[in-house]
Amino acid sequence: MPNKNFSITVSSAFGAFHSHDKTLSEPLHRHDFKYDITLRAPLNEEGYIEDFRKVEDLLKKINVKLEGRSLNEILPLPTTENLAYYIFREVKKVFPSAVRITLREKENYSASYEES
Repeated sequence: MPNKNFSITVSSAFGAFHSHDKTLSEPLHRHDFKYDITLRAPLNEEGYIEDFRKVEDLLKKINVKLEGRSLNEILPLPTTENLAYYIFREVKKVFPSAVRITLREKENYSASYEES
């Protein structure tokens, strides 16, 4: 098999609160966020990009920081877009091969960030 770039995706979820007091004018409310992190790289000598469990363990650590929190305490503008970027940066610190996140605040509302 040619060793081109492959990708893997790991999904996770957490619940958190946020409010918007500028143009949206929304009081503090909860979302059950779900997200997918994608890593892209050539296969290693054992034929995989990264152990799914290692990625999952990192996502669990990130989720602990966010679960049940007010995102307004973490982000100056706690939009789904900014939260996606925040999570992406945390993943990228450990897994430089991270290239994409899609974060869903509701089943039909999502924000994505991607690096090439």
